[in-house]
Amino acid sequence: MIKGILFDWHGVLVENDNCDEDRRKELYSKLLQNIATESEIIEAVKSFKKYEKLWAILPILKKHFKMCVVNNGPKATYEYWDKYYNYSPFMDFINSEMVGVKKPNAEIYLIACEKLGVKPHEVIYMDDNYGFPEETEKLGMKFIHWNTLDDGFEAFKQYLNEHTDIKI
Repeated sequence: MIKGILFDWHGVLVENDNCDEDRRKELYSKLLQNIATESEIIEAVKSFKKYEKLWAILPILKKHFKMCVVNNGPKATYEYWDKYYNYSPFMDFINSEMVGVKKPNAEIYLIACEKLGVKPHEVIYMDDNYGFPEETEKLGMKFIHWNTLDDGFEAFKQYLNEHTDIKI
């Protein structure tokens, strides 16, 4: 029985907005070096937008599942993700830099499961990086690859419709 959902942040919950890719890379480099100013951190965070189809069903999902973001990203952005995207009414957020372990290391998924109070075999994990299913599947999680936002969303809905009581 599925009790939890783990989401990747970029490529699942948020997508690139109209930001120059060179500028985004410059900002990310500064974030990784911990030299970004607050205005640059905010600019980086705001260079994305919600994937609205998924955000529209989060209130429904919240009624049935415990949810958490598992994000490989600089900790400097952590507080701003909620400020600008307001994820916290729906889910928790695990930041790799803050917990000291990155995807695809299995430990980060176990940290998320522990935070939610679920077992790995009770979890769906979704990511746009196809290099991550091995560790999650070894843990017994159902992995759904988001090769595109729309394809991933359709695969997620199909899985829910076929394997849970939730019909979306």
